[in-house]
This record gives sequence, structure tokens and C-alpha cells, in this order.
Amino acid sequence: MALVAPSIHAQQIIGSLNDAAGQPIDAANVLLLSPADSSLVRGALTEPDGHFSLENVAQGRYLLSFSILGFETVFINNLTVDEGHPIIDLKTTTLRENSTLLAEVSVVAKRPFLEQKIDRLVINVENSITSAGATALDVLERSPGVVVNRQNNSIALAGKNGVIVMINGRINRMPLEAVVQMLAGMPSANIEKIELITTPPANFDAEGNAGFINIVMKQSNDAGLNGGFSFSGGIGRGSNASAGINFNYRKNKLNLYGDYSFGRQAQEQLFLFDGQVLLDENTLQTDTRSERDPVQRNHNARLGLDWTLSKKTVLGILISGYDNRWSMDAVNNTTISINGTPDTLLRIVNDEINHWQHLGGNLNLQHTFRPDELLTFDLDFLTYDNENPTNYLTSYSGTGGNFLFEERTFSGKVTPIKVSVGKLDYSKRFSDKIKMEVGMKGTSSRFDNDVTVFRIENGVPVNDPALTAEYRLEESIGAA
Repeated sequence: MALVAPSIHAQQIIGSLNDAAGQPIDAANVLLLSPADSSLVRGALTEPDGHFSLENVAQGRYLLSFSILGFETVFINNLTVDEGHPIIDLKTTTLRENSTLLAEVSVVAKRPFLEQKIDRLVINVENSITSAGATALDVLERSPGVVVNRQNNSIALAGKNGVIVMINGRINRMPLEAVVQMLAGMPSANIEKIELITTPPANFDAEGNAGFINIVMKQSNDAGLNGGFSFSGGIGRGSNASAGINFNYRKNKLNLYGDYSFGRQAQEQLFLFDGQVLLDENTLQTDTRSERDPVQRNHNARLGLDWTLSKKTVLGILISGYDNRWSMDAVNNTTISINGTPDTLLRIVNDEINHWQHLGGNLNLQHTFRPDELLTFDLDFLTYDNENPTNYLTSYSGTGGNFLFEERTFSGKVTPIKVSVGKLDYSKRFSDKIKMEVGMKGTSSRFDNDVTVFRIENGVPVNDPALTAEYRLEESIGAA
């Protein structure tokens, strides 16, 4: 259950890490965890001067951990964040070197959860306890520099909008709204790592000026058949459950892989709003109570094939799709008072459904002429459909409960999108300092958006032409 006031203050946690000699520690993992299950809430890396900052921390009690290879992990328990302390300064925390002596040494490679590289931040999701039961969107939402807005289906990276999302290094050409819905249904159990690329290489598409998010899915290199299954669930003010399965079959020149996941989340939300304004010499006050019961259900699936035609040529085929349905029943009751005396009661009941469907296919070919000369070809087909019907019932009553009048409205939005993209790239390296890259790309897309609004008058639906519209857009782009 969520209680939302007119103004919400986001807290910030700052501090720094030093070693025993007083020197700053760079690139250490700073993880803010839930004390109940150690799930990740926020994450950051320390700067070269040892400082760190965790932004937009909601009020509550947390567990904070500091870790880096070669040093002992430090925990801060019962860290309380409240409205009275907008900035919590932890000053300097000292990490001591891990000096445990072993009679016999076994070296085990384990990557940190956050890993800073020259051009990107890598989030190692695989085998991370802090990401258990989460989705790809949950992990992004808790990552440093990423802002996810679930209401308008947007993702910003380092304060910039227009992020491009890639799956296994290939650009996902769906609209960002559709990508957000796909990530909301993608379990972290199927993900190896997520790369936040703020300084993209020169061969990346120019339209990704806000950066790229590359999601690398799990894929085994072992011969034969192998796979995995995951399930998680929870209950509170609502319930959630998710399950996923993945497999990989590799034999001789053939590699077949795929995964499927299902998720369902039901919530009970309560929002309280109040406000007042001066109108002439009167004070107009509104008190609103909004009860919402959103339910989200999603299916995600991928099936791919890599076929080694020769020592130098690999052919790949990938089919992917998802079906995501979000529905909500909401009741909003507003009392309008004048100078402290209730005047009008406004009640709005709405039922809304948002249904996204996507099916895409990719054909790719890679030919290596020699180690320093490469030719790649990609062909993508994409269909995407969004349906958004909504019913509104608005009723007005006097202070004594006497009925005044009501309005009933129905709105519908249908948005089908089709995209085809072909891309051919050639690269050749002449020396360590000289490399040639050339390519060509063609894109064809069609976008439809039909919006209809009906008002119910005397039991008969009447179209509202002022709010009804049809949009069509066809576009073809070629580049080299």
C-alpha cells in the first residue's frame, strides 16, 4: 500500500572510502540493500577520490555494504533514512585489506556486482543474490546513473533521454515504450550482465547520443543440452510471481538456444492528495482519496539458432516476442470545500487496460576473411501492437449526498507499428592505429495511431469528433 502526499522528498546518502593508510579507494561497490531479504535497492561505485553518492533514496531502514577485491567487506546495519535528514553524510569509512592466510590457495574468479570499464559500467547480474527475483527493469531502476519512469515508459542514462537498448549487442528496434514493457517482464535469472555504455564506440549507431544499454543474456558454451529453471513469488499488499526457463543445445556446428518467462504482479495502492487555493476572497480546498488495484501479466520468449557454415562464416536466426497486459480498476473520491464547508462530492471510477504485443525476427551473417577483416549482415523484421481501452464514470453529488449528474466516457487507442531494417558492415584493420569501417543501412517503417472517444448519452454512445483522430506515418531511410 502506498501513501503519497502532495510533496515527496528524496533523500541522498554520501560518504567516502579509504584504506588503512588513508588513501582513497576507487571503483568500490556501494550497495544499498533491503534488510529483509538483502535485495538491491540502489547501487553506486566510488569515484577516484573515494567519494560516493546514492541518489533518490526513499524513506525507510536499510543495510549498506562496501566491497572491493582485496579488502574485507564492511556492512552498516540499521541505516535509517527519514524526511528530517535530506542528506545523510557517512563521512569516511575505512576498509582493511583481506590478510587471511591459507595453507593452500585456490583462486576462484568472481566478478563484483558493479564493474567500471573505460567506456561502460557493467552490472554483473548472473549469480547475484541482490538481484534474485527481480526483472531487468528492476535492476536498471536500481543502477547508478539510470532513471526509469514507469508512468511514461521512459529510461534516461546519465540525465539524457533517448537511450537505445540492445540485446546481446544487437539494437532492439521497438519503440522505447514497448522496450520498457519487455524489460518489465524479463527475469534477471535469464541475464548474464547489463552494460551501461555512456561513451559508445564509433561503430555504434549515431542516434544513440544518450547512450546504450546492452543486455547480455545467459548462453552456455558447453556441448550437449543444458538449461535452467527459476521461480519466485511474494505476497503482501498484493502478490507477485515469476517463473522462467532457458535451454541451450550445442552440437558440432549447430547451437540452438531459447528462453521463456512469465510474470504476474498485483498491487493495492492508496493515494491521498489535499490542496487549497485562494479564489477571490474564498478558500477552495480539495481532498482526494484514490484507490487503485493494478495487475500486470507478461510473457517473454526467444528462440535462436547459430549455424557455423564454415570456419569463417556463421549464420544466425533469432525469433523473439512478448505479450504484456496491464489492467487497473480505480476509484477516486474528491471532496471540494469552500471556506472549510463541503460543497461538492466528485467520484470518478475508471477501468483501464493496456495491452502490448510484439513479434520480431532477425537474420544475421558474419564472415571473417582473415583475423583483421570482417563482413557482417543483419536483417530485422518487427511488428508491435498496443491497445489501450478505458472507461470513465464521473458522478457529481451535493453535500447531502443528493445526486446531481454523471458523465460516462469510453476512449480507445490502437497503435500498430511495423519496422524492417537491413544493415551491411565491412571493417578492415591495417595496423594498430589504422582501421577502416564502411557500411550501409536501410530502414522502412509504418506507424498508425487511431484514437476514438465516445460519450454515452441516453444509453447511446456518441462519438466526440474533437478528441477522435487517426494518424498514419510511413518512412523510408537509407544511409551509408
